[in-house]
Amino acid sequence: MISFLNVCKGYKTENSAVDVYRNFSEEIRDGEFIVLTGESGCGKTTLLKMLLKETEPDSGRILVDGDDIGKIKRKDVPYYRRKIGVVFQDFKLIQELSVYDNLVAAILATGGAIKEADKKIVDVLTMLGIDSLHKRLPREMSGGQQQKVCMARAIINNPKYLLVDEPTGNLDPASSAEIIRLLDIIHDHGITVIMATHDMSVLSVKDKRRISLDKIESRPYLLA
Repeated sequence: MISFLNVCKGYKTENSAVDVYRNFSEEIRDGEFIVLTGESGCGKTTLLKMLLKETEPDSGRILVDGDDIGKIKRKDVPYYRRKIGVVFQDFKLIQELSVYDNLVAAILATGGAIKEADKKIVDVLTMLGIDSLHKRLPREMSGGQQQKVCMARAIINNPKYLLVDEPTGNLDPASSAEIIRLLDIIHDHGITVIMATHDMSVLSVKDKRRISLDKIESRPYLLA
């Protein structure tokens, strides 16, 4: 389970500052499919980055499986991240590597063994229906196909949590619907999915809970 306890987070610019989160509290139960909604700048990506420890809250606590992640030492962050898969909007695939080798790199980066790679890759590509793409380079695939590979990379090491940042933002409607269908398949395998999106059509799909970040008090103010 993930718990946000009175989390505050703000950003400063040269002449102003904005509170993105002010005393934000929320629980995400194991096995949920959470959809984070809200206008641009409301904090959807910030929430994902705080879970990934790419940024820290100004105050408050975030508990993941009962552990206060604010107390995780820098050297232990890679071990913490092993339980989290991430799907980025801009893919972040290694352009000179094939699909297969991108997935091998993901396995090795988290301490996996090369002898286990082939079975893991075959299993995940088959589950997502993209096993025919294993030899292709990123530039040889459409945006929708690249996003599917990103999903495969995110779950190749069997994470407990999957963080998804605007997965349909650059895709056509048909490709977007396919990505959501595959996320449902991943969710059905017991992975907790937390997705930030502007695409309200995903809320019509079963078993999703919406957290509207527009409802969180957030206001700009001038710095003294």
